[in-house]
Amino acid sequence: MASKSTTISDIAKRLNVSTSTVSRALNGSKLVAEEVRKRVVQEAKKMGYAPNPIAVALKTGKTKTIGMIVPLINRNYFVEAIAGVESVIYDAGYDLIIASSGNFYERERKIVESLAQGKVVGVIAAVAAETTDYSHYRNLIDKGVPIVMFDRLMPLDGMSSVVQDDFQGAYNATRHLLEQGCRKIFHYRGLQNVSMWNAREKGYRQAMADAGITVQKGWVHTALTTPEEGERYARKLLAKGDIPDGILFSGDFAAKAAMEVFTENGVRIPEDVAIVGFVNEPWDKYLTPPLSSIEQFPYDIGKEAARLMLRAIEGGKPRKIVLDTELIIRQSSKKLK
Repeated sequence: MASKSTTISDIAKRLNVSTSTVSRALNGSKLVAEEVRKRVVQEAKKMGYAPNPIAVALKTGKTKTIGMIVPLINRNYFVEAIAGVESVIYDAGYDLIIASSGNFYERERKIVESLAQGKVVGVIAAVAAETTDYSHYRNLIDKGVPIVMFDRLMPLDGMSSVVQDDFQGAYNATRHLLEQGCRKIFHYRGLQNVSMWNAREKGYRQAMADAGITVQKGWVHTALTTPEEGERYARKLLAKGDIPDGILFSGDFAAKAAMEVFTENGVRIPEDVAIVGFVNEPWDKYLTPPLSSIEQFPYDIGKEAARLMLRAIEGGKPRKIVLDTELIIRQSSKKLK
């Protein structure tokens, strides 16, 4: 007799079909041929599969709640993304549970495990910076719970995603610094297990290569994009006496902190070092000087993530969407008048 822990993935392997096909068949989706549906149902009974609470809730209508996991709840990007999700799912008759991982793996794992206990019909998530083991998300997929990634990607199949074009954004920002006459351009990157920070570094390196400039050892710095780390970075450069003529930061909080340290120590912005950030925080335009940055349109990303989730709940195939970014040029990077 089969174990009660039999999953959709087990059934899919036995029948040599995808987990999404099994999930749709068990949920009565019209996208699955009747012959296939019968085979799946028969095999599920044979293996002792017990429908998860989420699938039951979908059929009974007892809950219509979507979970959303963000790394940080106090960042404008994620606040705007949440607002975008809400603008779509509430009109569709769904509720939203929001949880913050704090960028910690263990907290994220516990959140996902909690949501998997029949609390939600789908999960929209931006993976935590600490996370390199994605088995908790894999478990959701195996249970037939649709997942939509936003902002940050995970190396897992069977889920939809919507992200900004981080590569092109970083490329455009670096090209802008080059056009301002910068040649020794440093890049402050985030942790490289996070897809967006990895893509930004690639964009920076490609722009430098296209300009015929070799990125030297020490030009790329890796750290969390927090104010504390940004300040530490600036002080390190000052101590070494190694101030570049341009810096591309992967986050505005780190850029702002570094600018304050530079200014306090007589380094002029943009005359001595031109600076571009990423995210285009609302306060960028009020800094001295105002900070150039990459606008990522998080509200639109949230809306697209919600639409992908509704599509996934109805049995639609996974889709991957990449939205354009926009370079907002302000005084922090304008060396040339």
